[in-house]
Amino acid sequence: MLLVTNKHVIAGADQVGLHLIAAGPADTPTLGSGLTLTCFPNQFIGHPDPEIDIAMIGVGGSLQQLADAGTPAFIRTVSPSMCATTATLEEYEPIEPVTFIGYPSGLYDSASLLPIVRQGFAATAMNIDYEAKPVFLIDASVFPGSSGSPVFLVPRPSVPDKRGNITIGGPAKPPVLLGIVAAVHQRQVPVILAAANQGVPIVNELIDLGIVYKASAIHELARQVLSAGAQTGRES
Repeated sequence: MLLVTNKHVIAGADQVGLHLIAAGPADTPTLGSGLTLTCFPNQFIGHPDPEIDIAMIGVGGSLQQLADAGTPAFIRTVSPSMCATTATLEEYEPIEPVTFIGYPSGLYDSASLLPIVRQGFAATAMNIDYEAKPVFLIDASVFPGSSGSPVFLVPRPSVPDKRGNITIGGPAKPPVLLGIVAAVHQRQVPVILAAANQGVPIVNELIDLGIVYKASAIHELARQVLSAGAQTGRES
């Protein structure tokens, strides 16, 4: 089992804490009850392309240790079949609503420990590599703390597909993992001060265009990590 984040999230850290919600009876979340796994930056494996801001760590063994100690964690995983592929995206319009889950500006529900869910739209075609990289943009409120947020396309019932077909009462389709948020575009804005001799400082303003590394890049790194783990006997 692999946990995915961004390289810049763990850069410069001495330790990395993975905060989880405890599992209760019948694998239900015990809201407000937290668990923490501690790991180290050198345990993460980054994408070999320095321009692709994705890193992974195997957590299966650590989660099993929690379960064996009687303190299991409540988790939900994304299977490879849920990752967007070229064929998957052909079923949808290039621009679709998207849903992402994270901790914008460090915010979360401190009582339940649940993260924040936000929505937006693809801002560039999901089936085209933006700037010839495995990236697309989303038109959404993305802030520091949103890094590492998974981005999903959640198929809605009774909505026409790209060919105009409407299925009513059919089986629900699972969410599609489109990628992972890494950054947000900014612009430089001058700030006018009252005193003329103070100059004109420049501040960076977020322009609500999030940068998402595609599921294909995540899948590519996952294959490399699992292959390396199989060869060295490390957990996956």
